[in-house]
Amino acid sequence: MLELSGEVGFRAVTLELLLRRSEAADEEFSASFGDLDTCFAAAYAAEAEDLYAAVLAAAGEAADWRSGVEAGLTLVLGFAAERPTLARALVREVHIAGGAALAKHEEILERLARAMGEDCKNTPAGVTVPRAPSFIVGAVEGVISGHLDRGEAEQLLAAAPELMDLISTFFVGRES
Repeated sequence: MLELSGEVGFRAVTLELLLRRSEAADEEFSASFGDLDTCFAAAYAAEAEDLYAAVLAAAGEAADWRSGVEAGLTLVLGFAAERPTLARALVREVHIAGGAALAKHEEILERLARAMGEDCKNTPAGVTVPRAPSFIVGAVEGVISGHLDRGEAEQLLAAAPELMDLISTFFVGRES
């Protein structure tokens, strides 16, 4: 469902297209999901949770806050560069799908922002407390979305240094 939505757009997905792609029977689909919105929401929730867990794991293995953020950022940018149709569904088509999928999207972004902000508070004394981590998470999502919209997914990893500069400056100041 997510790959198909990323390819043709959520509004263009039909039950017929989805069943053909998945090779599932209509009865199986109806019994499992009932409708396309529920199917998208279930697929979105599973993929978003997996990606969120991978980002936290990558960040958690790092020695310090900056390295952790950089590891998480690199993982997300690499994911979007390698799987642009899936990434498009996760960052763009979810807004069109709305409903439970969009609620999950907002929850994941909030959890990510909270994790980033809480982790930053563990930095050495004298470092400013983050003002609005959700702004940074939204900015990263915007960069990913823009690259995907322009068909420049392969260039996402090249954006990492500039995004890290933005993130570091925002969280710990220009001296970082």
